[in-house]
Amino acid sequence: MQGQGAMAVRELARRAGRDVKRVHEDVQVLTEPGLVERDDAGGVLCPFADVHIDMHVHHENVAA
Repeated sequence: MQGQGAMAVRELARRAGRDVKRVHEDVQVLTEPGLVERDDAGGVLCPFADVHIDMHVHHENVAA
């Protein structure tokens, strides 16, 4: 998606091989922190040339 310009959610779903509804939900989540943007026509674009995410995931054993 990077460097491809804005594209419709349907086209993004087609390229990813995923359901349009799920891709739309993902776009909504990724828009909140600014990882993707929507243009005036509703197209989705990634405004970055590179994205690096560093995170730690810790699982605690919880007794049932």
